[in-house]
Amino acid sequence: MASLALAQTAWGSAFFIGELSSRAEGMGGAFTAIADDPGAIYFNPAGMSWVKGTQMEMDALVVVGLFRFNPSNPPAGTTVPSNGYSGSIKPHFIPVASLYATHELSPKWTMGFGLFTPFGLAANFDNFNDSDPANTKFIGRFAGTRARLESYWFQPTVSYKLSANSAIAGGVAFVHTHLFYQQSILSPYDDGKTFGLEVAAQLFPGQPPAEAAASIARLLPEGVFRLAGTSNSPGFNLGYMYKHPSSGISFGASWRSAVTNHLAGQASFAFTPNQGAVSSFLPDTSKIAALFPNQAATGILQTPSITNIGVAKAMPSRQMTMAFDFSFQDFSRFKALPINFSNNVGTATPPERVLFFDFRNSFQTHLGAEKHLSKRDITVRAGFIFDHSPVPDKSVGPLFPDSSRVSFTVGATKVRKDSEFTFFYQAMKFLDRTTDVAANDNQFTNGLYHSFAHLAGMSWRMHMGTTK
Repeated sequence: MASLALAQTAWGSAFFIGELSSRAEGMGGAFTAIADDPGAIYFNPAGMSWVKGTQMEMDALVVVGLFRFNPSNPPAGTTVPSNGYSGSIKPHFIPVASLYATHELSPKWTMGFGLFTPFGLAANFDNFNDSDPANTKFIGRFAGTRARLESYWFQPTVSYKLSANSAIAGGVAFVHTHLFYQQSILSPYDDGKTFGLEVAAQLFPGQPPAEAAASIARLLPEGVFRLAGTSNSPGFNLGYMYKHPSSGISFGASWRSAVTNHLAGQASFAFTPNQGAVSSFLPDTSKIAALFPNQAATGILQTPSITNIGVAKAMPSRQMTMAFDFSFQDFSRFKALPINFSNNVGTATPPERVLFFDFRNSFQTHLGAEKHLSKRDITVRAGFIFDHSPVPDKSVGPLFPDSSRVSFTVGATKVRKDSEFTFFYQAMKFLDRTTDVAANDNQFTNGLYHSFAHLAGMSWRMHMGTTK
């Protein structure tokens, strides 16, 4: 619980997190048609109908991400690190925790509760000081420097056995979301010109506005915009499970709803102390900062629906199970993040600013196996994942240094009395991605993105008052 309260969640497919059960992830996340432990609440709640007695499971995940960006078109005079810009977040180890509990009410009914984070993001290219020379700062800072997203699901769930071999389940979740976003502003190549055009008549009366705007843009101080907001929204989940005992084949399907997060919080602005060379042209009582007051702000963040379909084959004679999952993620609903400002009369903040992302739908394939070693009461696992990125080239940058990826996983469980201790490790290789989008030339986010991530987790599962 303490880890959950302090967690910075890490992005997965854009900002989807699927590694929320150590046992499942040891099998590459192919768990929809198995789901016979408390982690079923996340993967397929219908599986709770086969979880006996009262059980509780606590999972902890750590992520180490290694991200590099080599720009293809840096501005003249820019000092680019020899191995590219580092996007590694601080601290390097990102903790993510989950909690699941189930209780068998009767042979037909089982109830459960889960606390987990299926969506999250942590990105940080803020590896410079505001007072550093402009030619040494991260060149993509005007497209964003820091972001943190945490979406916590508090999910009570109920499953019902339709027959000895099939079950359905559903639940309503309370979703608490927190978003922090930071971006440098007043770029002399882009938004600085827009701002310059707005004030050209006041600063350089009688001069051609376009020429005056270009001059003003290069005289402006560099600023930083920050947004922090939270929301509370409902979410829903459904699940179905069918087991065919004679063949050992099981089928599972689950669905988690999309969530529309209506964020409410604060927008703040800060500028370099010298106010830039344009300060000498301002009236004595005017300051650039006065045109960008801190104020209340709202926004809308859409998280996608997730649909999972899985099949598993149990081979009792070999004490082995193999499974395959396909996951569809409705990321196309994440078109933009609109931000509405409350103080736009007599200021430079507009009524609305929209960050366009235009994500596409995505999918994941999972393949895994587990084998029980009866002599040592140990179960070993291995898995493979292919994750298709939902991020188009135009949106690849410091906030989403994303690409499609392949992952290999291993794991094991040791049973000791009424407890099970499980661990897994995942090596995640991002396919190198080179972007060349003309619209991003002035943001300097085109180039080569080279990334790798290490994930490791462990869990403790307790059978309370029963024997496995």
